[in-house]
Amino acid sequence: MKSKTWIFKDILSSHRIKAFDSLLSRRLPASKATKHLQVGEHFLFFPPSFEKLDRDGYFNYQNPAILLGNPDLRYRRRIWGQGELIQYLPVNLDQEYTCHESIKYVKKLRDDHIVCIERSVLQERPENVSSATSICLLERRVLMYTNSFANKIAVKVPVEKEKYKRLISFTITDMDIVAYGQMSLNPHRIHWDKEYSRHVEGYDDIIMQGPFSVQLLLKCIQPLLEKPIKQLRYRNLNYIYPNTTLSICQSLNSSSRKYTFQVRDLQETNLVYLKADVFC
Repeated sequence: MKSKTWIFKDILSSHRIKAFDSLLSRRLPASKATKHLQVGEHFLFFPPSFEKLDRDGYFNYQNPAILLGNPDLRYRRRIWGQGELIQYLPVNLDQEYTCHESIKYVKKLRDDHIVCIERSVLQERPENVSSATSICLLERRVLMYTNSFANKIAVKVPVEKEKYKRLISFTITDMDIVAYGQMSLNPHRIHWDKEYSRHVEGYDDIIMQGPFSVQLLLKCIQPLLEKPIKQLRYRNLNYIYPNTTLSICQSLNSSSRKYTFQVRDLQETNLVYLKADVFC
């Protein structure tokens, strides 16, 4: 695989952050006014500036066929599986930042391929400053490319396996999913085209974006933490369909430095959509 790096610039507009808050304003408390980007809010920015899309409506430059130079590698679905965020420096709103994106690795797993993407959010420094750039935020996201249809059987965990407390619950609608796709400039068809999602990829409906679920979790938990979030590791376990009532839960096994959170189904309490470890 050839080494590749892509560079995107974006102005981190406070208006887009306010738009995200207003999307959920009737269900969640408003975020406190701040001059800085909160952890997870960068998902709304730095969309790729390429015009060419795959048949699923998403950008094809991360596709294993392109990365490995093998046009025979064709996949039915791409899945946002897991990721990590590390905050190094504050990121100011209403300023321009640069995102350097690269491919950390491409791995073959049986008939599938795993692609790990690394993104660094940088603040350009004036020439008279010793360091030309400073990394403010480092992100790794892991995508799986597969020809299997979407799994109809949800992954469930035994209720008694882990004790937790429920923090807040709310329902996600189809319009929430569509609106988030517009805010983040995400053209992936599984988030807005119901017929495509059902008949081509095998879902029951459109599904919630992986970044949306992570950003939503962070929006709910940040006011509860006494210290700033320095690092987040998360894993998506199940698809989230429209009209699902989510419960944000905290594990009772959390420590003073590491907190473990889950996004669960309110009715089916053994159905977990997302798990995350947060470090302060």
